[in-house]
Amino acid sequence: MAKLQQLSCGNWSLVGQVEFATAEKLAEALKIEDKAKKLQVSLKEASGGSALLLVLLAWQRRCLALGAELSLVDVPLQLQKVAELSHLQNLLPLVFNTKVLS
Repeated sequence: MAKLQQLSCGNWSLVGQVEFATAEKLAEALKIEDKAKKLQVSLKEASGGSALLLVLLAWQRRCLALGAELSLVDVPLQLQKVAELSHLQNLLPLVFNTKVLS
């Protein structure tokens, strides 16, 4: 089961497998505080396919409605592929870690 952990003001980490049974509760777990207009969520330890995508879309929708900027970082390769295949990569603020090869 997935857990959302607050690391600091505006800095979060999603850990574990997101399932449909708990997706709605998890979607409501992200707290958007007035002083934190920029939120960052690490997805390094998250998984869940379409259930995870539903949660991320809910977070993005709430942030947009409140004028906050959401960044989803440390995106696992599997989630990147699911987002691309479902054409959601343009709707989600996914930040891909890229390496410059020299």
